[in-house]
Order: sequence, then C-alpha cells, then structure tokens
Amino acid sequence: MTSEVDQKQPAKKPTLASDQKKEQQGQDYISLLPDEILHTILSKLQIRDAAVTTAVSKRWSPLFPTLPSLKIIAASFNPRDPNFDPINGRSYVENRIEWIDALFSVLDSRKTAVKKFDIAVDILEPDEDDFYQVFRDICIAGVEELSISNTDIDFYYQIPTPVFACNTIVKLEISTCKLVVPSKLTGLRSVKSLVLWEVIVADDHLRRMISRCKAMEKLVITDCLKVKNIVICAPSLSELVISLGCPVKVVLKTVPRLASVSVSFSYNSDIWNDCYGSLEVEGTDDEENVGEGTNEATNLMAFLNGLRSVKDLHLNFSDEYRMVSF
Repeated sequence: MTSEVDQKQPAKKPTLASDQKKEQQGQDYISLLPDEILHTILSKLQIRDAAVTTAVSKRWSPLFPTLPSLKIIAASFNPRDPNFDPINGRSYVENRIEWIDALFSVLDSRKTAVKKFDIAVDILEPDEDDFYQVFRDICIAGVEELSISNTDIDFYYQIPTPVFACNTIVKLEISTCKLVVPSKLTGLRSVKSLVLWEVIVADDHLRRMISRCKAMEKLVITDCLKVKNIVICAPSLSELVISLGCPVKVVLKTVPRLASVSVSFSYNSDIWNDCYGSLEVEGTDDEENVGEGTNEATNLMAFLNGLRSVKDLHLNFSDEYRMVSF
C-alpha cells in the first residue's frame, strides 16, 4: 500500500544532464558543420534546390552565394522544350529567356568568386552574346576549374574568347565544341590539365594552344575531329593520353618530363571521313602536314624515339588500323 507521503513526492529538479538532453533533441547538427562540408553538400544538389536553402535559416543564408563551385545543365532552372510547353503555355523562346535570366540572377548573387564552373548546355545562336558575358564574368572573377560541354551534337559552337584570355584556369575540359584559338594568346598560362573530347580543331590551332600552356602536366585528346598532325611542345608535361578513331602523326618536340603515355588508334571509316573530310573549321596547317599515303609505321617509330624518359607506355591499335597502316 502506497503511503500518502510517497504520493506527494516533489517533482525532480532539472539537472545539467537533462538540460543537455533536451537541447540535443532540438539541435540541428547539420547546421553545426563547417562551411566547407556544407558547401560540399550543396554542390551535390541541383542548382535550383541549392539556391532554395538560402531561406532555411540565417546559418544557411550565406552558403549558396559563397558556394565555390557551380554546375549548370540545360534543366538547371526550367524545362527547355524545343517547341512548346503545354504545362505552362509558354513557347521555347520564352523558356529560354527565363533560363538565361535565372542564370544571370545566380551569378549576380555571388558573394565570392566561382572557383569551379561546370556548364553542359546547348548554346543557340540567339544566346551567344549572353554566354560570352557569362564566361567573361566567370574568367575575370578568377575561375580555376572550367568544364564546357556541348549537349547539341548537331551543332558545334565555338568556345567563347574570354576563355583564351584567362590566366587563372588550372583545369580545363572542353567537349563537343569547336576550338578556334586566337592568333595572339594572352591567357592559359596556368593550365595544368587540358582535356579535349570530340573537339573540332585545326592542327595549327591545337599546336598554338598546347604550346601556350607552359604549366601543363596532363594532356588528353580523345576522338577529336580534323586533327591530322599533333605537335606537342610542353616542358612540364608528365602525362599524355591520345585516343583517336583515325591515325595521326604525333610529334614530340619539348617534353623532358613526360613519364606516362597512352596512345590508342582505331580505324573507323566515319571518323576517318571526319578527320580528313569536309568539316568546316578555321585554320590550316601546311607545316608537317599528314595526308593520304602517309607512312604510319615511320610516324610511329619517330614518335617512340621521342620518348626519352617515359616509364609507363600503353599502345593500343585495332586490327583494322594495323592492316591499313602497315
């Protein structure tokens, strides 16, 4: 039987342990993380979802405007229907204008420079001036890692000229674009890694770009079109990767630090036609030109003789290429 005294026991006084437990139950641990980790989390989100976090709390408000990396894709802000959007009743042109405005709004809200900018969109003719301004602003602000990928495989647009005047870029990746390199380059002197994938470029333009990148340590050339003669003058180069669907001549002029080389040639008739066919591209290359009747065995031997300090060498030639070339 419970006594009356037991029934009227006073309530327990709060202790330090109980206070801490209550505080922990209502604590937002994610918000306690340092800015660097929260920036990493935001960089994994779609850009429009990351932008919404500015309204979460005072802690999250400054994070998106100071995000050091931005990834822009065609669907970053709104759908881009090529004809008509039946959901909201707007035409593609209206959607495109809204998309461009949203992009500029994001860039204008920046509190710090974008260090890593990854953009994968189709740039249509009406948007060229807008995108020129985008790249100008990004490059002037001091971008260090820049990736440009064209999602329209039927139209190869030119890389905006501000890229060639930027001296803060350390890592540059270009995909499915047309590379027209200015005759007088003022930028690219800080590039350490250059990756070109399915780029249309004339030999002299490619040579001009490579020779300008004095700090370049890694060069990757994959499935590029119109390339017939690759001349490499890169005193800091240590890693070279070339993978093409048609045979080309590779000339190593100044590569004292080259330690790793991977070369792959296949023989694809469609790619061969693209290499030596009628694709329009500015620039010509008469010096050391390679054309029909080239002795690929001689070219390969000259290339191998230029490998003075290579420690890691990978060569991969398809059966079709070997039959045609040797």
